[in-house]
Amino acid sequence: MMLSSVQIITAVVLLLARLTTIAASFGARDPPPRQLREAQAACVKYLGISESRLVQYNNSIYPFDHDTMCMVRCAGIIVGFWDDSEGFKLDGLINLFPQLVADDRVQQQILCCAEQRIAACPPPDTCAKAYNGFRCFLESQKAGFVVKETLPAEPPSVFNVQEFVRSLSICAKILRIPKNLQDLYQQGVFPNDAKTRSLIRCVGIRTELYDDVQGPNLPQLYRLFGAGQSETEFRRKAEICITANQPLLDPQDKDAQAYGKLYRCFSNQFSALIRANVM
Repeated sequence: MMLSSVQIITAVVLLLARLTTIAASFGARDPPPRQLREAQAACVKYLGISESRLVQYNNSIYPFDHDTMCMVRCAGIIVGFWDDSEGFKLDGLINLFPQLVADDRVQQQILCCAEQRIAACPPPDTCAKAYNGFRCFLESQKAGFVVKETLPAEPPSVFNVQEFVRSLSICAKILRIPKNLQDLYQQGVFPNDAKTRSLIRCVGIRTELYDDVQGPNLPQLYRLFGAGQSETEFRRKAEICITANQPLLDPQDKDAQAYGKLYRCFSNQFSALIRANVM
């Protein structure tokens, strides 16, 4: 039986309404409290950060780059969860998120996480310190402020940014990397050439971010680069990239394997890390 024009129009309208609802919910995140949004807006303007980033921040998305780190420090000072002298202050976040008051154990977990990550930051980099402390809060928030009842026998390893920078220098010396390439590395640029591929493998092995047999150390890379997404989603994206690069790599060339799986899949994050801590 043929549908009337009215029936067709009604069906289309209902379908569009359904699609609009789906699109609105896809990727949606809870926005930060008003005080934090206002602080973020002020800091974006003061620091000269692109307005497009503010849209991300106001959707609780905080990419791993130095502009974002300094924005978090600035906003933290304004709302009271960061002080360059006192460090990470959970009271400032409790004022914004009253649900944190409910469980002292959750507060302690956030503080322990922040203490470990801040200790791994370069001492003068207050932006990185504020950002890494704030990440501990974000991860607890994503988990619903739930206490981890089963803790590992040993605390998870904390990535040492200073050791990463030191490894760049050591590997460059060991491999006799020419100065023109080292200058590029200092800018976060790692061209696809034999010297650079060998350096990426050397640094990856030294920092335990890569292993010739196991490949990229995804748990450690998630702790380093995974802010703003679940570990499941982070792994899914990483594994897609690693799998896509695998057919292009010579299985006998360990340097090419390291470059293709470690650097190519995390090039933006590594570049931001180096720019934040070397330049």
